Amino acid sequence: MPDSTRAHTVTLLVVLIVMTAGCGGLVDDRTDSTTNDANESELLPGLTEEGVTDRYLLLSAHHDAFDHKSYRNSRETVTRDETGTVVERETQTVVAAPTGSPARVERTVSGNGTETVIYDHWIDPELPIVRTNESGTVTYTPDSTRAIEPAPPIPLEEAYDAVETVTVENGSDERYRLEGHTDRLGRYENVSFTLTLAEDGHLTAYTLEGELTTDGDRHFVTEEFTQEITAVEPTEPAWLEEGRDEIEERANSSTAG
Repeated sequence: MPDSTRAHTVTLLVVLIVMTAGCGGLVDDRTDSTTNDANESELLPGLTEEGVTDRYLLLSAHHDAFDHKSYRNSRETVTRDETGTVVERETQTVVAAPTGSPARVERTVSGNGTETVIYDHWIDPELPIVRTNESGTVTYTPDSTRAIEPAPPIPLEEAYDAVETVTVENGSDERYRLEGHTDRLGRYENVSFTLTLAEDGHLTAYTLEGELTTDGDRHFVTEEFTQEITAVEPTEPAWLEEGRDEIEERANSSTAG
C-alpha cells in the first residue's frame, strides 16, 4: 500500500474514533441530565411541582412522621349565616401521647347567644370519660374511645385528590403549600383550601372556606387547623377522680335498683 493511502486510512480511523467517543459522551450527558431533572421534580413520594401523583404515599408520609411521637393540634371553626352573622364558633385542642392514649381533648362550642358548652374529654384504656359543662351544669359520661390518631378533621386523602397547585418554600420548616378546590370535602361543600406540609411530608396546618347545609339552611364556614409534633404529653385533669366516682356511683345505683 502506498504511503499516501496508508496515511489517509489512519486519518479516517482517528476521525471515526473521536466521533464515536463524542457520541457516547453526548448520550451519557443526556441521560444524567434527564435523571437529575426527574430527581429535582420529585419533592416527596407522591408529590411533584405539578401536583399530587399518589395520595397514599403522602398519607403514609404524614402518619410515619407521627409514629411513636406525642403531638398537639388545635382547630377553630366559625360558621356564619347568609348575612355574615356568626351563628356558631367551635374551638378544639388535642394533646396526645405517642400511642394516641392517653389523650386530652378540650372543645368549646358557643352559639350566637350566650350559651356555651365546654367538653373536656380524657381518653385512656381504663375509662374514657367526658366532662360536659353546659351553662354551669356539669355532667360526666363514659365514652368508648380508647385511643386517637393524628388525623385532621377533614379527609386528607380527598383533599390531596383536589390539589391544583403546589408551591415550594425552600429553607422553611413548612416547606410545601398545596392549594385546591372541590365540590365536597368531608361535611363541607364548595370548598377552597390550603394545606401546609413539613419537609418530611406531615400536615402542619390547613385553612379552608366552604359551605354547610344545616336543617335546610345554608351556612358559610371558615376553618383553621394546626398540628405539631411535641415532647409534651397530656396530664390527667383535676376532675378525673370525681368524674369516675360519679359514674361508678350511678352504675351501682342502677344495678341496685
